[in-house]
Amino acid sequence: MSDSAKPPAAAPAAAPKKPRLAENDIDHELLKRKLGDRLLRIEVAFGQTVLHVAREHVLEVLRTLHDDGELSFRMLTDITAVDNLKREDFEPARRFKVVHIVYSLEHGKRLRLETAVPEQDPTCPSAAPIYKGAAWVEREVYDMFGIQFAGHPDLRRVLTPDYYEYHPLRKDYPLTGKGERDNFVRAEELA
Repeated sequence: MSDSAKPPAAAPAAAPKKPRLAENDIDHELLKRKLGDRLLRIEVAFGQTVLHVAREHVLEVLRTLHDDGELSFRMLTDITAVDNLKREDFEPARRFKVVHIVYSLEHGKRLRLETAVPEQDPTCPSAAPIYKGAAWVEREVYDMFGIQFAGHPDLRRVLTPDYYEYHPLRKDYPLTGKGERDNFVRAEELA
């Protein structure tokens, strides 16, 4: 069959729309009803529900999310932080953001909780009384960002040596370090 006799090529099919993950379909009205004025605001960012909560209400909100049967966010999947130092809209009162990510196995839902933490007092309540695994990831956040977790059962460094003075994920920490890698005490020197 010659090229001129071939039937025209079919137009490519349109790319299917990505379905929104069911785990992100959360009833915001239910959250507002359960959490009330402890919520500063609620939004959807990158398809995920984000609760903004003042530092003084973090434990109350986490406790409600964990214990309330209609919510049942009983699995802590992560705690991390963000240093906002280099943002154009930087304010020392919200230099850091502590981020808790929780999941409801019962309902198949995921939720992010964000809390502003000031530069002058980088402290956030520990979630360890509610989520047992929180103690380990809080140690990592403490080590990398210098955020203290009030009420933590054993807050100490987990990734860098105990004598280390800096917090490497802070934006004012030099990208190449401060020369400490060449001076780390070797394990055999500690024995």
